[in-house]
Amino acid sequence: MKLIEIASHIKATIKNQMIADDFEVLDIKALEFAGEQDISFLTNTKYLKYLKNTKACAVILAKEDPSLPLTQLIHPNPYAAMAIVSQAYYQRSHSYDQQSSMAFVHPTAKVDESATLYPFTYIDQGATIGAEAVIYPGAFVGKDAYVGDRTILYPGAVVLEECRLGKDCILHPNAVIGGDGFGFAPTGGPLEKIPQIGKVVIGDDVEIGSTSTVDRGAFEDTTIDNGTKLDSQVHIAHGVKLGKYGMLCGQTEIAGSTKVGDNIIMAGQSAIGPSLEVGSHITLGPRAGLTNSHSKSGTYMGMPISPIKDWRRQAVGFKQLPDVLSRLRKMEAELEELKAEREIRNRRSAREAKDITSDF
Repeated sequence: MKLIEIASHIKATIKNQMIADDFEVLDIKALEFAGEQDISFLTNTKYLKYLKNTKACAVILAKEDPSLPLTQLIHPNPYAAMAIVSQAYYQRSHSYDQQSSMAFVHPTAKVDESATLYPFTYIDQGATIGAEAVIYPGAFVGKDAYVGDRTILYPGAVVLEECRLGKDCILHPNAVIGGDGFGFAPTGGPLEKIPQIGKVVIGDDVEIGSTSTVDRGAFEDTTIDNGTKLDSQVHIAHGVKLGKYGMLCGQTEIAGSTKVGDNIIMAGQSAIGPSLEVGSHITLGPRAGLTNSHSKSGTYMGMPISPIKDWRRQAVGFKQLPDVLSRLRKMEAELEELKAEREIRNRRSAREAKDITSDF
């Protein structure tokens, strides 16, 4: 792509221009690895040390740096701009573009003629596969399930009966959509299984990481709205309603029947408890645990959660706790010594007062 095309594509402003508008940019690379025909980016101040010595022909920045002898593309969100440019250079491709005779397709299934079915895929009774969808070996699409246009199911991905995936979704290897929710009634003896009769309904442009699971609802559907992304080993329990544009990192979990708003971010191993209502624009830090309904946007840590500024103070205080306890024990010992000395003085004063009284 030409420099001017990149700038136009990401709606960036060119500053300190040292190469021509029609300069051909060959690739996008990190600052320390970029060559003279590569564009680069600064998205984290930790990499400032590479900026002055980079060989890149241009760099995407949040603010212009007049001291930097380099063409600069100024964008309010360099991280998003980097992602958009990367997409232009790296398009996903597949090694196969046919419908293999070794794929099983039930006679009642509807598979668009433009869809790709690798060998050893299984498309069950009444299932629908949309235009340009790609189903890899070992993937399973269950009875009456729906896979939208351009959606990709990688090896071992499973979409069970009656579940729905929208357009442009990605299921990474061994992701499971529509397994039973964990519903059992205690009796004091054998557990009684609660039939999970709901479905999973997933919107457009949703990505589900490897070995992640989205359980079907017990009596109502589990839903994930457009644009939400799940990392590997994420668990969405039965009946959850998850909003748009969420980002759930590895080993996070949302417990059953919880409703979550838009733009939720859950860092690794964080969790949200059952039957809660959670607002939008909330970030949970690593291992944070949300145990009560919460609507106020912000960034939170700990369990139960605290605003991140409070949590940092608590963390500092906790780190200082051994020293504080040591000082407290020393103060207690000194106090005991003072009490003992005071008791001795009191007794001495009492004896002296008694002696004076006896003289009369």
